[in-house]
Amino acid sequence: MAKRILIAEDDVGSREIIVMHATNHGYDVVAVTDGIELLTAAANERFDLIITDLMMMDLNGASATEIMKMQGNTVPVVAITALSPDDIHLVKNKFVTVFHKPCDYKDLFSYVELIGC
Repeated sequence: MAKRILIAEDDVGSREIIVMHATNHGYDVVAVTDGIELLTAAANERFDLIITDLMMMDLNGASATEIMKMQGNTVPVVAITALSPDDIHLVKNKFVTVFHKPCDYKDLFSYVELIGC
């Protein structure tokens, strides 16, 4: 059975690229456009990993991740962001790792496989 990844990314082009790479690596993928959809999907379905953009409309990835953890969700979360390392220093500990845009998707999915997802 394929492992499942939830991808939350508001930029259509970035979301499509991440979905394509995840699918090419054999993952079953669900993609959403914001943090509210991320919370809904995570509450209603089982995932092995979540990949989220940090800056999204309505609810950002860091806040969505914090809410999930408060609800007891233990799925590992990887963040992707265009923010600088200095801008994310207060939230980076919420994630198993953070990739900065432009992201090398080969590196991203090598990391995903390394952590066993």
